[in-house]
Amino acid sequence: MDESKMISSVKQQYEALPYPPRNPEDEKVRLLRTVGDSLSELNHCCFKGQRNFNQDFRCLVAGGGTGDSVINLAEQLRETSAEIVYLDMSAASRRIAEQRAAVRGLNNITWLTESLLSIPELGIGPFDYINCSGVLHHLSDPQEGARALASVLKDDGAIYLMLYAEYGRHSIYLLQTLFREMIPQHLSIPEKVILARRIIGALPIDHAFIKDLEKWTNEITASGYGDSGLYDLLLHSVDRCYNVNEVYALAAASELKLVTFLGPNKRFYDPAQLVADQSIRLLWRGKSIQEQQSIAEKLFSNHIKHQFYLSRQASCTASIDDEDNAIILEHELANQNMAIHDAIKPEETLSITFTINNEKTVFQIMGNKVNKACFRYMDGKTPISSIIRKVKMKCGASEQKIRLELRSIFEDLYPMGCIYLQRP
Repeated sequence: MDESKMISSVKQQYEALPYPPRNPEDEKVRLLRTVGDSLSELNHCCFKGQRNFNQDFRCLVAGGGTGDSVINLAEQLRETSAEIVYLDMSAASRRIAEQRAAVRGLNNITWLTESLLSIPELGIGPFDYINCSGVLHHLSDPQEGARALASVLKDDGAIYLMLYAEYGRHSIYLLQTLFREMIPQHLSIPEKVILARRIIGALPIDHAFIKDLEKWTNEITASGYGDSGLYDLLLHSVDRCYNVNEVYALAAASELKLVTFLGPNKRFYDPAQLVADQSIRLLWRGKSIQEQQSIAEKLFSNHIKHQFYLSRQASCTASIDDEDNAIILEHELANQNMAIHDAIKPEETLSITFTINNEKTVFQIMGNKVNKACFRYMDGKTPISSIIRKVKMKCGASEQKIRLELRSIFEDLYPMGCIYLQRP
């Protein structure tokens, strides 16, 4: 398929079946949180915790679809002078996103109906932050798309990308290949969907997709994304996947550096999170971070997407050693520092259960008077230096002991995406 036909085919799909399907009226009762767009996470990972979002902050949502990311960002930045630019080539998708923004009364979004590949010619940059979720892997030349994004990124800016992952989508690509062989291409989009559903219904019970069906239920069922999700997942005309090493190569070709992987499975990019056997852990000792992440994705073998930040900066992540930073709990632990403080009992193990990616995860901490006191001041406002001073006065512990406790808490919760650092 040549470039013009490819673009036409993809545009036709999203005009007929905007993805993901959203009802603008739902904005009255909930705000969808999107990976990569939490300002606390972004600040910690890409701006050393020092970014002030109140003034002159510009965001581009490239391939904004029906608006999940642009709405999340615009809501967080509602009371600031920040500007969010939405760009998508589907007019139908844009209409849904605009309706969602109208329901919320958001007026800090600029709307563009354009292809991502046209960004360098639009004169819309530069940007502090660019979100591009689920777009590059639908281009015939993803690298061209990555270069287009990089061309409007500020020198100290950051990009969030989501690309399909290779190993967790094996059954998807098996079914895509089957559909290409069985479903005539001249059929209309509704006809293809009907035939695809019939084929799925006829699959043997031991087919890889049927065994994997629970993973994709929300994408293809009427109670989830329905026909829009099924077409996007199984009938898309352009769909490629990446492994860890290919993600790094894509970044390097655009003169960008991978900052960190994100999302509910971020901890599983560390092989130590997957293997307890110390003799096996020795096998990757001395290997680079990239090499360890490549090993980890094969050990886990269940990543269906790679979500990550890119930057031009070699070092842009906040450090627990920078004691001007404050510690903030996020997601299900947000604003729970005092509740955790109250629950900790010295010499007893406290178990905190929360949900990541629809799976229950347990954080355990052996209570003592020092970590109990530390949680009191992990409010996103008290600098680490002040936490150390206050806990020392309260408990009489040494500064070294307090620093060790803070580091232990941080290193346990950070892989779960529940703790970040920021300037007060």
